Amino acid sequence: MSLLLSKGARISGRRTRNESRPREEVSVLILNAGRIGLLRAATTVTAVVLMAGCAEEPIEPDDTPPDLSGSYTLVSFYVPAAGDTLRPPAVSGTFRLEQTSVMGQEALGTMDTLSITFPGGSQNAKGTYTNRFDGSWEQEFLTGFQALGTYSVQGNTLTVVVTQPALAVSTTVWRK
Repeated sequence: MSLLLSKGARISGRRTRNESRPREEVSVLILNAGRIGLLRAATTVTAVVLMAGCAEEPIEPDDTPPDLSGSYTLVSFYVPAAGDTLRPPAVSGTFRLEQTSVMGQEALGTMDTLSITFPGGSQNAKGTYTNRFDGSWEQEFLTGFQALGTYSVQGNTLTVVVTQPALAVSTTVWRK
C-alpha cells in the first residue's frame, strides 16, 4: 500500500475525528484497493489454472483380453450340422482353463480336461488355448487338432464358437 502525504496528513498516520482525508489520498486508497482486488482475482485464476494442470493423468483403457482361468460346466452344445442344441441332462461337460501368460492383446493358457459326454459317445481332450482382446479364439489339442473361432464372456458365462475346421463347427456355452 502506498503512502501519500498531503495537506492535513500527519506523519504518524493518526487523525482526529474532525480531520478528513484529502481527496487525492482517498483516490489513491481506492486505486490501491482496486489493485488488491485485481491481485486477488489474478491469484485465484492462477491457482485454478495450476490445479487444472496438475490433474491426474487420464487412465488408459485396458485392452488386454479377460483372464478366463477357472472351471466351467457345460450349459449347452450346438452343432449346426445336427441342427439341434443339446442341454443337460442329454449332454454334460466340464472345461478347465488356466491362463499362463499375457502378451499385449493376446492371452495364452492351458486347457485341462475338456470333457463332453453326449448320446453316443464322449470326448476328452487336453491342450492349449489363445484368447485375444478382439474376441478371437484358438484351441489346439495335444493330438494336433486345431480349432479357430470366437469367444465372448458375459458375467460368469463363456461362449465359444468354433468356425474352423468345418467338421468341428459348434457353439458351446459354459458357466463358471
